[in-house]
Amino acid sequence: MKRVLAAVLAALFMLSFMTACGAENQIEKPREQTVSMQIGNPKMTVSGVEKDIDENGTAPVIVNGRTLLPVRAAVEEMGGEVSWDGETQTVTLTRGGNEIQLVIDESTALLNGKETELDTAPVVMNDRTMLPIRFIAENFGYTVSWDEETQTVTLTQKAAEEAPAVQ
Repeated sequence: MKRVLAAVLAALFMLSFMTACGAENQIEKPREQTVSMQIGNPKMTVSGVEKDIDENGTAPVIVNGRTLLPVRAAVEEMGGEVSWDGETQTVTLTRGGNEIQLVIDESTALLNGKETELDTAPVVMNDRTMLPIRFIAENFGYTVSWDEETQTVTLTQKAAEEAPAVQ
């Protein structure tokens, strides 16, 4: 009888431990991440928290009908990395399994080594690299929405596993 009781107690303990671990994993997963920036506004909102875009007061702009954002702020908030080669004027962005290379004033980008035509070339404004955000965000697994009334672009990612690497 003692063996049966010990086995039942051990099984209950294991079941409660597995349930607690499963609940913990569900809590840790992010539900949704958003990054919002408004044209002309040097602040951004990241999942509901307002932050400065940078220490220089850089703000998003519209050039030739396309929204350009300060690349470092946007990509780092998306969990990506940014590197700059001043000699070649090339910015390299990486996130997940994707790498994007863009050259200032050139409308061709490399997405995982494959050439892709951009509708607007990256530019430097006030010592900040400004990039066409839709191309970058969508290739990093985000959706892009635009609110014309408030002139706000919002980048949204629902879950990290929804952003597979582009082949």
